[in-house]
Amino acid sequence: MSEPRSSLSRHQRPSPAQVEQLRRMRVAAWHAQGVVVIRPEEVEDDWIRQAIVNEADRLYGKRTKEE
Repeated sequence: MSEPRSSLSRHQRPSPAQVEQLRRMRVAAWHAQGVVVIRPEEVEDDWIRQAIVNEADRLYGKRTKEE
């Protein structure tokens, strides 16, 4: 059963448990399938971050930014 959601739920930060669960999923995807999931905001080097964003935009199209 999923937890209840409200129209404001998209504005909440994920809980530490959700963040850790997603990290474990990224690790598993890398080890099992060679799939890399990189959150640009976690990349400290500006040049590398921009290169990642540029490649993702090329492959998948530009993201729409929700504010």
